[in-house]
Amino acid sequence: TQVEAPRSRNTSLCEPGGSSTPSQGLDPGLVNSCQALPDLRVKKKKKKGRREGAMKDLGRWKATDDLALITAVGQTKDLGSVIKGVKFSCHFSLAEVQERWYALMYDPVISKLAMEAVRNLPQEVVHRVTKATPFSKEEEDAIASCGIKSTAATVDLAHFESLRSSQATVFHPTRTARALLTHWQYMKQYSLLPDQAVQPLPKQENAQHILNFHDGEEQVVDSELMDPPDLKLNSELAIVDRMAKKEIRRLEAEVGKWSIVVEQVTGQPSPDFDNQTLAVLRGRLVRYLMRSREITVGRAAQEHTVDVDLTLEGPASKVSRKQAVIKLTNSGEFYLANEGSRPVMVNGKAIITGEMARLANNTVVEFCNLRFVFLINLELIEAIRTEAAKNQFVAKQ
Repeated sequence: TQVEAPRSRNTSLCEPGGSSTPSQGLDPGLVNSCQALPDLRVKKKKKKGRREGAMKDLGRWKATDDLALITAVGQTKDLGSVIKGVKFSCHFSLAEVQERWYALMYDPVISKLAMEAVRNLPQEVVHRVTKATPFSKEEEDAIASCGIKSTAATVDLAHFESLRSSQATVFHPTRTARALLTHWQYMKQYSLLPDQAVQPLPKQENAQHILNFHDGEEQVVDSELMDPPDLKLNSELAIVDRMAKKEIRRLEAEVGKWSIVVEQVTGQPSPDFDNQTLAVLRGRLVRYLMRSREITVGRAAQEHTVDVDLTLEGPASKVSRKQAVIKLTNSGEFYLANEGSRPVMVNGKAIITGEMARLANNTVVEFCNLRFVFLINLELIEAIRTEAAKNQFVAKQ
């Protein structure tokens, strides 16, 4: 198929009395069939950039798309069937297909470029594209009237071969007997053969109910779809569940023994003390609340726990497992005793192993480059001192 002498796109072949002629390379039957195509063009005044609209999508249309369009239009004579039955390289709307079809017939530049690209296609590509041409209404009528009943147990392929040879002018040249048989089976599947009839819906006065997907889903028994129980897997899951519950009970039992509560430090101001917090060891990332008279500070390990785990604040590989002990005396004073292998800095003074240092309010304590500020709940400590003095006075009496 060649398009070598296109005419202006503004004059349609469908218009009676048109003086221009279409491209000489097109099939005359294909040209005459243009009268059956719907004219989707919007009749507007001619503009200078009309060809630019056709050239804009030139890169989207490939040679295989043009070949498929020309072959399908020549077979079906209907652009609506073409847009539904042809699989182009990308999505095209009906208006775009209409515009491309008229460009191929009447635009000399686009027609020449497109037909040169089609002629350069390999033979196997041309065969693959033309083989996928959608069936026309005449072809389906010929297949439906071939005389084979839909209830036939077997269908002879030779019957479709004779049908194709006897009506060669109706079928596309690339149709084979196997393709006709396949399409006949599709028509049978969708009840399109003459001896098939679609059952009408029952009338409202009838009590018959049509079973739909929802009703069928309601009738499915879920127990029949379930796999048989895996006893070994269920046993393992029960063991894991018991171990998890045992661990939860252990942690719940140790809640009352915890003396340090570690809280994430946020940018929002929050009170450092409550009625149970004696002091706070505040770091850059976390703060440790001291709620008992004596706590241990160090690095927690798999079989060793401490009240204040410094690994939560940062790298603590050089910190001893039990680095220090902070203790509140009966007089209401806090002391830090170094029990680790490395010194502890208290307000810039090194406290070596075995030594003690008094901790006042706002004291800076440093454990191996991990710096903290020791804050004392003065109100609570004062109340403890007062209570201790009363008890001592009563004991003397």
